[in-house]
Amino acid sequence: MKHDCEVAPLYVLGLLNSSLIETYWKQVSTPIRGGFYRFFSQFLTQLPIRSIDFTKPVDKAMHDEMVRLVDQMLTLHHQLAATGTDREKSGLQLQIAALDRAIDFLVFRLYDLSAAESEVLQQTK
Repeated sequence: MKHDCEVAPLYVLGLLNSSLIETYWKQVSTPIRGGFYRFFSQFLTQLPIRSIDFTKPVDKAMHDEMVRLVDQMLTLHHQLAATGTDREKSGLQLQIAALDRAIDFLVFRLYDLSAAESEVLQQTK
């Protein structure tokens, strides 16, 4: 990634953890023992990272929304790691799952996926 790029790292993190990129990753990478996939540069360069045109208000709004959602996700994961009770953990896990779905739907909008395509990808998670 270019150092003078306006795209926030949290935007890219949201894309990389979406069901769309995960599904794509499994198509271009090679699996290893335990069901994991390799993260070699030859595979990383093939990822379709959606660029943002900051002169377009819709693009900027989706970028900013992704950053906000991913920031919330990280906060919830920190809270989950620090919590002690099962009840608190359960509540946080429900919030995390809801945020995960929201991020996926935003990614589907970013990539202009149809409702049918989005449905198929949601089933892969």
